Amino acid sequence: MQHQNNALLSWPHEVPAPVAHTLLDAHFVRALELGPPEWWQQWQTARLAEMLAWLGLKDWWNAWATSRLGPSSPIEALASLPIMAREDFRNLIASHEPEVPLEHGKLSSYSTSGSSGVPVTFWRSEMALRINSNHYWADHQRQGRDLTHRMAVITAYVNSHDGTHLTAPGELWLQPGEQMTRLISQFTIAEHAFWLSSHPAAYLATRPDLLSGVLSTIETLKIHSPSITQVLTYGQTVDPQLRERTRQVLGASIRDRYSCEEVGPMAFQCPESDDYYHCAVSNAVVEVVDPQGRHVRDGAQGNVLVTGLHQWASPTMRYDLGDIATWHARCPGCGSTVPALSRLLGRKYFLLQRPNGEWHHIRILADEWLGCAPFREYRLVQTSAMAFRAEFVLDQPITESQSQATIAMLQRLVGPEYTFELAQLSAIPWPPGRKRQEFVGLMP
Repeated sequence: MQHQNNALLSWPHEVPAPVAHTLLDAHFVRALELGPPEWWQQWQTARLAEMLAWLGLKDWWNAWATSRLGPSSPIEALASLPIMAREDFRNLIASHEPEVPLEHGKLSSYSTSGSSGVPVTFWRSEMALRINSNHYWADHQRQGRDLTHRMAVITAYVNSHDGTHLTAPGELWLQPGEQMTRLISQFTIAEHAFWLSSHPAAYLATRPDLLSGVLSTIETLKIHSPSITQVLTYGQTVDPQLRERTRQVLGASIRDRYSCEEVGPMAFQCPESDDYYHCAVSNAVVEVVDPQGRHVRDGAQGNVLVTGLHQWASPTMRYDLGDIATWHARCPGCGSTVPALSRLLGRKYFLLQRPNGEWHHIRILADEWLGCAPFREYRLVQTSAMAFRAEFVLDQPITESQSQATIAMLQRLVGPEYTFELAQLSAIPWPPGRKRQEFVGLMP
């Protein structure tokens, strides 16, 4: 406490720069959302103009897009670009060395496969990382969270750890409440449920599939239900049934976020409605188009395309996420003047039931696959209770050492008790019209 008091004494002359950035970024995000629509429209136009001017100086970008650009308006220029598939994105990144203006800061590399089974490595600047992160802090304000309270986090994006969880003390300036974090795959669903029951927290952040398993375990084993105010979800579709079960079992509302690694936050759930998501107009341009690439009418369903406004190092322009959503010119739930989405479809589950009946979360990140071989696509399919088929695409026949490394990786992450058949294919037969699912279990 003495350390915290000393930190507070530094205001106003010595406020840490990251704190000031976060507060200013969050204020600007909310100002654009709460102001008249002309504000965010003009701001998006200016940011697109800057980014297109920068990209127009690059030969690799001109080979992709310049011949298709005609209109002078940045918004019209964006609409004239071709739709960018994931393979296009990967090939564009591989065609050049990443660079950004000096004011964007240093670059860092990231790898992801999302739910697509197509791994990709991309680059993000310090500025883009900062803005992405601070959009989530703005959502704390949007959703009215009291950040002096404790938050529990169950995630795949943390390393293995000792004990039941990692504890991070609250950040005095912004989020004073303690944060408890644990790795999804390190524990069974039942162990997660018992842990939540014995470690009270006001907020829980996790994936919908893990949440569903925890709710079922609490009900089946009659575990004391933790008292949680909000559950922050991400990465998969949240259906009305899960929302209702969460209210009944935990007494909590779900507040979902719609994002992808390549762009960051794209939409946040309306604070007044379960049905609508406000587009993150200060981070991305979100479009919903028909099969011919034309914008759908208000209230119509189509394919989601996203353009990241700060991802200059690895630009996502009209990037096809493989998701389906319904478009709204403004939010019907609260009347906000930013565009909104509803009926987000396509996210998949990643649960595996062990022979003893326990459910485990299975999530194999792109880095794990790429550490075995330069896979271009992959999918793990459960063929029976104890067997899997690992389907993959490689430019060359897989070597014996690559095969052994892949099987060893799968045994480590899925379980040594399972058998794994390797199947090299010219193309993975993804289901038509659906989001690619890199793990296909036996769940009904």
